[in-house]
Amino acid sequence: MGQANPRPLGDAKRHYWLALGMAQATGAELQRALETGVITHADWAQAVQRCRGCGWAEGCACWMAAQETGKAAVPAACPNAQLFTRAVAAPDPA
Repeated sequence: MGQANPRPLGDAKRHYWLALGMAQATGAELQRALETGVITHADWAQAVQRCRGCGWAEGCACWMAAQETGKAAVPAACPNAQLFTRAVAAPDPA
């Protein structure tokens, strides 16, 4: 059986900004999620790494550009959907 060739990872800076854009599009308050322990810094680093391996980067950027900031549902196809969904639901540390 032949092995599939792994996808080369995308540029780290570009995918950092794509992941931040997804957070903004979906209303995921990453800082609040970090402060309340909903996500960790390691979770965020892993999210950027998963984004780097995603094959939907071009579609993702176009999708985000068409969304109203903070109002979009997290796309199920996003490899970080679970993280962004958790961050959206992060409690206000009031």
